[in-house]
Formats: sequence, C-alpha cells, structure tokens
Amino acid sequence: ERVPHDSDNEIRNAVLRQVAAVKSEMEQTRALLREQSKECLRLYSKLNSLSPIERLPAEIKTEIFHYVLLSKNFHTTKGGDLPVTPFFLGKICQSWRNFVWSSPMLWTDIHLCLSKRRYESQTNLLCEWLSRTAGCALSFHLTTVDLSRTWILDPPKEILVAFASVSTQWKEIEFFIPDNKDCFDAISVAKTSLPLLTTATVRLLEAVERKIDLFSMAPQLSALHLYPEFYLDTVTAPWHQLREFSHSEASTVDEIRGFLHKAPNIVRCSFNDINSEMLKPWLLTQDLFDRSPMLEYLEYLKFSFRSLNTESTRILGPVKLPSLREISLSGPFDSSLPILDSIMTSFHSSPLLEKFTLGGTISSDHDLIRVLEKIPSIRDLCLSFNTNRYKLLTNELLQRLCPSHENILLPNLRSLTYDGPTSLNRHMRLLRDVLVYRFRQSTLHSTEMHSEPRTSQIRSVTVIAEDKLDIGSDIQHDLDTLVQEGLVLSLTSARIEPWFGA
Repeated sequence: ERVPHDSDNEIRNAVLRQVAAVKSEMEQTRALLREQSKECLRLYSKLNSLSPIERLPAEIKTEIFHYVLLSKNFHTTKGGDLPVTPFFLGKICQSWRNFVWSSPMLWTDIHLCLSKRRYESQTNLLCEWLSRTAGCALSFHLTTVDLSRTWILDPPKEILVAFASVSTQWKEIEFFIPDNKDCFDAISVAKTSLPLLTTATVRLLEAVERKIDLFSMAPQLSALHLYPEFYLDTVTAPWHQLREFSHSEASTVDEIRGFLHKAPNIVRCSFNDINSEMLKPWLLTQDLFDRSPMLEYLEYLKFSFRSLNTESTRILGPVKLPSLREISLSGPFDSSLPILDSIMTSFHSSPLLEKFTLGGTISSDHDLIRVLEKIPSIRDLCLSFNTNRYKLLTNELLQRLCPSHENILLPNLRSLTYDGPTSLNRHMRLLRDVLVYRFRQSTLHSTEMHSEPRTSQIRSVTVIAEDKLDIGSDIQHDLDTLVQEGLVLSLTSARIEPWFGA
C-alpha cells in the first residue's frame, strides 16, 4: 500500500484551508444578505407607512377593515374565491398583520360553514378566532355543507361547546343543532349568561320532543326565528319582549293564537306550513279564543297555510291591528273562499295597510275582488298563483280596476305584480286602458280640475303569465309610450323570452 508523500499532505491541507476560507466568506455573505433583507423590509415598511391608509386614525382604519369583512365575509364568489377573513388581511403585510391581530373588533363576525372533512381544523381555528375577540359582542352564523344525517350521527359537540363558552358575548346568533343530548347539554350552559343577545335563529335537524329553554333568560332578546321541526309549545322564551318572530314548519292554530296572546309587542311575525286540521288539547285554555289578542304594534304579518278549515279563521278573530302595514297570505283558497273572506275581515280596520301578498290558489277573479274590497288602502299588490286550473286577470277584475267604474277597486294602487295563469290575451285592450288611465289620466285629472284624483298614479306593473302573451302592434305602441313616460312595465311569458319595459 502506498504511503502518502509529505507533499500530498501539504496540498490537501492547503485545499482544506481554502475551502474553509470560502465557507467563511459564504457565511459572511449570507449574514450580510440577511441584514440587507431586514434593511429592505424596514425600508418597505417605512415606505408603506407613507401610504394614505397607514396615516388614518386607528378607529377609521378599523371601520374600513370591518366593512371589508362584513361585505365579503365567508361568501365565496362565483369563481370559487376564498372568503375575506381577518386571517386573509393579516397576510397582506406585517403592518396589517400587527393591526388586525390587535383589533378585536375585526374578529366579531363569525361565519362558520361546517364540513365533516375539515371539522378538526375548523374546531382549532374557531378556538384561536374566539381568543382574539377580547370580550366584544359577537355575531356568529353556524351552517353546514353536509347532509343533516351526517351531524345527527356524529354531532359537532366541540364547536357548540366553544360557542357556549363565550355566550356572554353573543349578540346575534344563528346555529343548527341535531337531536343529541350532548349537544343540547353543551349549548344549554349558555342559558343563564345571555346579557347581550338580541337576535337568535335556530335550526333543528330533526323534530325533538324535549323542552327548549335556552333563551328563557335573555333580557334583550327581540328577534327569534325557529327553523324547522320546532314544536312551538316546547319552546320557552321571553315572548312579551319580542319584536320579530318566525316559525317555519307545522304551526297549529292554537299554537299561533297562544303566541299572539303572549307577544303584545310583536312588530313582525311569520308562520309557515300552518296545519289547521290539528289542535293540541293541552293548549285549549278557556279564554284562548274568547279573548282578543292585543297587537297594537304589529306591522308585518305572514300566514302560509298547509290546510284550511273553519279553525283557520280563529287565529286572529275580531282583532284590531292599527299599525299593520303589510300582509302575506298563501294557501289552498280555491275551495275556501268563506274562510279567506273571514280572515280578511280582521284587516278591514287597518288604516295604514299598504302591501298585500296573496299566493297559492284561488278559484276566480270574483273571489279575488271580494278579498281586495276589504283592503282599499293597498298601494302594493303581489299575486302569485300556482295552478293552471283557474285563469285570472279577467274582464271582471280589470273593469273594477278601471277608474270609470263607479265602485273602483284599489284606488291607491301604485305597484302590481302578478305571477300565474291569466286570460289577458282576451282582454289586452282593457289592460292597456287601465294602465293608461292609472298612469297618465289620474295626474292630468288632478291638474286640470284642481282636485284630488280618484286614483293614485300606478308606477310599476309586472305580469308573468303561464302562456304566450299576444300583444297587438297598436297596444304595443301605447305600452311603449307609457314606458317612455316613466312607467316600469314588464310583461313576461314563462315559456318564451320576456318583453320588458325600461
């Protein structure tokens, strides 16, 4: 074996010294680059500090950022872009990150769309998010992209526990809850600590028989919305202080009547899918229907009936509604005119009533006229009928809308929307005459005669017919002229391209 010569060792050592020197220079260069990078960032920060937004007071800057979060928060765009969150704003630059991280107000609106696939990371993210709120009042919305069954089998207990831990900060809340004892126990701990709560929306994933008293001690609660599967008689709430209430499914006549007795300060209320065929005997107290509810503040009322019978008329009965401004009714009224007629009687003495929406089915214009005669103050009328069995907007109704009729219908009408089957093709000229007078002649009459017109000027008309509308050229010309003069007009056939007036 060859023994290395002394000269080889000297060469090797010299090369190693050179390598060490180069590495030392490289490390010095890296250190210099790091320092230069820091200096560059410092200079950029100084440059950024000269931007207009950095010169704003912190309060104004917070308002701007908060507006951005509210306008975009957790709503993906059509292109699937990620939502704007405080975490997103913190990625823009160091200055923004420092500001966002130290501004609790920017963390007070929480929209969490739960996904089983990302549940663990969402739970961790929520805990971090809540830690930044610093006791500020919170608005949170808990929804899901998964099927209800997913959460019934594997409930989101950890998420509900996290939310319940900050219940003293709740101001506006929306959440869903499966029928699971652990979930109800988790959220129920908040019952005694809701000092700020004003609005609550709760969605049950399936019907539950258990008593629900989460909001029974919420001193500022003014709006409560229950969707769906709630049995109203199982809910305890401060009904007397509510200003808004909605119940989405399977309300019964006695439940609604009982609610109206308990909620004298209600301003807006809505009941969907009302079942008039079922009564709950345990709710039928002696004075439930004998005593009229006191509803002097009620402004908006919506009843959507699944079924109708004589019990339906007992929801309101002979009640005074002096503040009522808007009504929405829907149901199978085609075979129940006396019932609808009786329901409408409750609104006859509401002088401020301006908007009426009627949907479902009704058998004829004759029946519709009887309904509208009871509410002459209406300014905005919306009709939507979902059957081809009866065609409305006939000669009978149009003549009553024409001011030449001695008993004119709806003299204050300013907006008309109709969606459903019509017989307008046989009465298009009469429709044109009604529009011409109601839009043009009413104002001319008041100008020339120096008196109040018989009718208000109609400003908007929308008709969505089932079949093609046949509009002759002469009528088309007159309608175009009205549009040019300012009438908002849309005549649409559901089966073909619409004709719009600007």
